[in-house]
Amino acid sequence: MLLGYEQRAIYRGEPAERVLCLVGDLDGDGQEEIVIGSRLPQANILWLGRSAAGEWLPHILDDTLYTLEAGGFLADLDGDGDLDLVAGEDWSGRCLYWWERTDYPTLRWPRRLIFQMPATGSHDQLVADLDGDGWPELYFWNQRAETLFWARVPDDPRQSPWPDVAPLATGVREEGLAAADVDGDGRLELVAGESWYRRTATGWERHEYAQGFVSPRLALADLDGDGALEIAISEGDASLRGRQYGRLAVFHRPRLPEAPWEAEILHERLLDPHSLFAADLDGDGKPELFVGEEGMPDGNDPHPPAQRIYKWQGGQPVEHIVAVGVSSHEAKPIRLQEGMGVVLKPYRNLRSQYPRPPESDTIQLLVPRRRG
Repeated sequence: MLLGYEQRAIYRGEPAERVLCLVGDLDGDGQEEIVIGSRLPQANILWLGRSAAGEWLPHILDDTLYTLEAGGFLADLDGDGDLDLVAGEDWSGRCLYWWERTDYPTLRWPRRLIFQMPATGSHDQLVADLDGDGWPELYFWNQRAETLFWARVPDDPRQSPWPDVAPLATGVREEGLAAADVDGDGRLELVAGESWYRRTATGWERHEYAQGFVSPRLALADLDGDGALEIAISEGDASLRGRQYGRLAVFHRPRLPEAPWEAEILHERLLDPHSLFAADLDGDGKPELFVGEEGMPDGNDPHPPAQRIYKWQGGQPVEHIVAVGVSSHEAKPIRLQEGMGVVLKPYRNLRSQYPRPPESDTIQLLVPRRRG
């Protein structure tokens, strides 16, 4: 067991379904802040920033959207040098929005419509320049339409809706988005669910690298140090797909990246592992893989949820359990004075018959312990 972290509670709110967690420098002070979004019983998107004394203080970004979904993305959409927010609605809404970070980030952020989707639900969005024209595009899922969309960010993103939105793939109902050089050609490709997509002169080529994984969360990095990209998948909402446990797997790129990739199963008994990312958490210049168990959405857990880090040593993954009895849904890495930490945001639905402990509504940090 790796005993390298301590837990710190930094915010406790009223009972709510908190679905969104993002990290970025929102106020331009050189430090990273935390965005937390809730949908029920009261709409609430807030960001947590630090005071001069180091306390974490909440600022309401928006309190009018009751149908927020998990995912979201921070990017500079209007070209003014600061981070704006993109997020979508859940199973009860059809809209994709962006919030403009103004010169007064502690005040409410204006919300604008990007697109009204053909069906409900947008779990996961991504902003990246994949066509290489120097201007970003927006990629997003519309799950109930079984469609992956993309949109060019217009010169004036304040216009509503955006004029240039098109399907990228249809007949696909998955989750998870990332951008990386998948095929080694020096250009970025899109990884979406169990496939990766290459931009061509005539459209998009789809290549399946995995099959049979539900509600995928994605993390991309050269994890084993062999010089090639790996794609990690965790089955974030396994319980909603009728499974008691979700898997964690790492897919290794074959010589021909268009062929199916080799799967290495790291764990098969995770309680809704909805948190997954790759980052250099220990400062050695190599990425580790973080996977966090959400636990059952209603709180009826067959075992205490745990937070794990996989570190590759000699080309092999070694599991380190860094917290037990604490859950995470959309955990994110964050730069702290002590080093790289992890934001833990739990999720519990409000329809549960089981007791709701205060930790179900508490944002916590895993903070590296000081050495020496």
